[in-house]
Amino acid sequence: MKATIVPNEIEVRHSVRPDVGREFLTFDVPNGWDDVKKICKKVLLFDGRKFTFSGWNSDGNYCCFFRPLAGEPQTAKIL
Repeated sequence: MKATIVPNEIEVRHSVRPDVGREFLTFDVPNGWDDVKKICKKVLLFDGRKFTFSGWNSDGNYCCFFRPLAGEPQTAKIL
C-alpha cells in the first residue's frame, strides 16, 4: 500500500462561536513562531470558506484563524 502527502494541506480543528459572531480554525505549531511566521499572512480555505489569521498561543503552541459568521473576510488575490 502507498500513501501520498497532500500538498498545501494541514490538519485543523474547527469551532463556531455564535456569541462573538465568528468561526475558528486552530492547529498545532510545534516550532512556535518559526511555524507561525510562515503562515500568518496567508488565507486558509476550509470547506469553501476563507479564514484569516487571528493569533497564536505561545504557551500551547497553536495558531488560530477566523472568519465572521456573516459573510467572508475581505481578501485580495496577489497577482
